[in-house]
Amino acid sequence: MKWQILWEYRWALLSGLWITLWISAVSIVGATIIGALVGWLSTWHAFVIQRLTAMYMEVIRNIPAVVKLFVLYFLAGLDATTAGVATLILHQSAYIADITAAGLRSIPSGQREAALSCGHSDAQVFLYVLIPQAVRVVIPPLTSQYIEVVKNSAIVMLIAIQDLTFQTQQIESETFRGFEAATAVTLAYLVIALIISTAMSWLQKATAKP
Repeated sequence: MKWQILWEYRWALLSGLWITLWISAVSIVGATIIGALVGWLSTWHAFVIQRLTAMYMEVIRNIPAVVKLFVLYFLAGLDATTAGVATLILHQSAYIADITAAGLRSIPSGQREAALSCGHSDAQVFLYVLIPQAVRVVIPPLTSQYIEVVKNSAIVMLIAIQDLTFQTQQIESETFRGFEAATAVTLAYLVIALIISTAMSWLQKATAKP
């Protein structure tokens, strides 16, 4: 084993780490916003909206992320970064929408009706009445989805974005020391996942306080 190779390629690895973190962070925020919106709309009583949101979740979840990536990059003609981020947002938003819908349905319907009867709009009810309560329910499954975003971000290497996984392949091709590089990158993904898990655990405890 030649672990010094990691030091020699430290800047490449750090650059890949930064790209992975940036793409993951943007994708998590985007997927959460879209997923929460779709999940909220799926709880409406309007038949057409329910069908459309159900179709969105079903179709998006059943198309592999790699296929979405290639469609957006090769067919839609988006640049690599935009295609990568859009793919991760689309892919994970469908799962987050399902989680959001389940969380919102766990709240007694009387609370929404009471808030509407007080003159609040649907948006206000969603933001100030439903979301604060649903957050406590959806944090554990959301933690898994956020970690999935980080893991799925590795697919962007297929369109030549130089993330952590891409850098591993580069080191392997230049030095034939892929094991050392892969070990370091695996540990980096593990640390990122642990940070997300810890942060979400802290958030769950914070929201559980009266």
